[in-house]
Amino acid sequence: MSLLFDGTNHPSAQQVINAGCIGALLYGGTPQYSKNFTPAQYRDYKARGLLTMFAFEIDSNDMNGGQAAGATHAAALLSNLRSGDVANTEPVCATVDKHITAANIPLAVKYQRGFYEYVKGNGWAGPDGGYGFAEFLIAIHDAGIADWYWGAGQFSLLPPYTNIWQDNTGTILVGGSADDKDWLKIPLEDPMAAEWTDLFPNPVYDPTNTNEADERSHKEYTAQQYLVGAWEKTLFLPKTEAQIDADVKALHTISAADLQQPLHDALIALGWTPPPSPTDTAAAVLTAIKTQFTK
Repeated sequence: MSLLFDGTNHPSAQQVINAGCIGALLYGGTPQYSKNFTPAQYRDYKARGLLTMFAFEIDSNDMNGGQAAGATHAAALLSNLRSGDVANTEPVCATVDKHITAANIPLAVKYQRGFYEYVKGNGWAGPDGGYGFAEFLIAIHDAGIADWYWGAGQFSLLPPYTNIWQDNTGTILVGGSADDKDWLKIPLEDPMAAEWTDLFPNPVYDPTNTNEADERSHKEYTAQQYLVGAWEKTLFLPKTEAQIDADVKALHTISAADLQQPLHDALIALGWTPPPSPTDTAAAVLTAIKTQFTK
């Protein structure tokens, strides 16, 4: 399992790495509070390849406003993230930071629904989840209004689809502060990952080839064809040792005369002054280049 942290401090990326963490769960949408992430912190974390996820939380009563409050809080979070130049593929979530009774589950679900629908309807591409105890995670999962799950409380009580567990049996020192430690149990789906049906340009496409059985006749291919189809046997498997030997031997047969026209055309395109003569040999052109750069 991989370790993350969440806390109200702002340790540097190096301090996060030194603590043995691969990333952080950050707070956003509440710039009035010191725990809110900062753009500089985010840039530092991404420059070092750390995972980041963002949660909205004022206090344990955030859900009390129901669906309207969920939408309002989601709007505040997205506005804050966008103003901080956070990539819109980052995971976000609402929080219900307390145990809820059976009587209050409908209200918590309404809160999550308002948050989820606002995120999905306002151009955020990253997955939207929920934080809370087992009863909350199960309820929003059953309602189909979460993409990922950040669970608190006793791990054995959490549903099997819990992505991250906030381990409250202890803390972790990150940058000198005692923070919550979180275990990544199930990695979140990458919203930028290719789907099986995504189309890619065929690098060896030949528009004059009309043979459907020949890979070169197809302008595009799908991710599935690339990964598991027959095409990779023709297009993408490494060359054999004999083929590589043949390529190397072919290079040895290139003469200076073969280079004459390509060098001339390249220098003309670059605006070389004075332009080379079409009758210049490759050796003469190379000498001129050397002279130019050693003046």
